[in-house]
Amino acid sequence: MATYFLALLLVFLILMFGMAISVSFGGHKVAYATYQWFGEALNYAAWEANQDGDPTQVSLRTSAAKRAFAEVFAEMTGTTYSNDSFVPRGSTSVYPGPITLGSFVPIEPGDPVPNGTASQPGYVATISVPVFGGAYPVVGEQYVSIPMRCFAVVQSVEGQVN
Repeated sequence: MATYFLALLLVFLILMFGMAISVSFGGHKVAYATYQWFGEALNYAAWEANQDGDPTQVSLRTSAAKRAFAEVFAEMTGTTYSNDSFVPRGSTSVYPGPITLGSFVPIEPGDPVPNGTASQPGYVATISVPVFGGAYPVVGEQYVSIPMRCFAVVQSVEGQVN
């Protein structure tokens, strides 16, 4: 009888381990894809906000860059941007809750950035991405979120500012 319970416990532990591994891989996939989109949206915003006709003169236009970032990142993630939050659209979203934009700040050469010091002007943005969670009885909405931070160098492009 004790052998039967030991075998049952072993099967239960293996199943729980398998479930934990599959949930972890799912969260990793969502976080990795979101970080790639985050970097691409920030690079696009740094480029889009600086089309002033003189490639030798780089200007920091934070409000235009933030607006471009919000539009592109919301499109990439299937969310709607409102009050520094990217709210998932519909019930089929991979995000259990809103992605929050923590900061979007201009950076001058010499300022600290992720992985070092900036040698050129640009923008640093931080977001918090929920990968697990939902609404629970008594405690309400709870999320496991991953903070992300990225730096994009401003690129001046010949053209016109909209």
